[in-house]
Amino acid sequence: MKSAPTTARREKRPLILRAATEVFAEQGFNSVTVAAIADRAGIGKGTVYEYFSSKDELLFAVFEWMNEGIFERIHILLEDGGTTHDRLLMLLDLGARITREQRDMQAVVLDFWSASRGTKVEERYNKACLTTFRAYRRLVADVIREGQTAGAIRSTVDAEAVAAMVVAAMDGLGVQIFFDRELDPDATVAGFGEVLLAGLEVHP
Repeated sequence: MKSAPTTARREKRPLILRAATEVFAEQGFNSVTVAAIADRAGIGKGTVYEYFSSKDELLFAVFEWMNEGIFERIHILLEDGGTTHDRLLMLLDLGARITREQRDMQAVVLDFWSASRGTKVEERYNKACLTTFRAYRRLVADVIREGQTAGAIRSTVDAEAVAAMVVAAMDGLGVQIFFDRELDPDATVAGFGEVLLAGLEVHP
């Protein structure tokens, strides 16, 4: 049986991460204080430091937490099976939803990238981004290769190259909708998906 202190500790960590995500999105990385995050979480500032050594460390944890949630949603979506056509469309649709949900975090990413340049944090940030991009590309490429094995996707398609461009398109869309609030990510991705699949699929 787990002790009460251990359980309470595990419950406070996501509470802090949720509060940090909200405050970072509202105020930007450079303007946020640990005290403001603690206040949003309803705890003391010292409690935040029991979990995270600095604001940089907390932002890294927010990115990891958000990515874990995204990958979990992707894996649940792909577990339902379906044709390659359906799976690719579902991945794009989920990407549009996530892009919309995390619209205001784009500024935080840009703030942190700028703040980390030339510091000891830069290498760690670059590695974190590289790991994330590679993981997303691998997921998309795997679905394309499965489609090639099933005869639904043209065998001449370079799965890795297409996956890289899909991830780039979704990442770029996130930046665009941050600046242009009139751009509809759902409609944009739907149009993109139609053209993408028309080029990938084997047609009778």
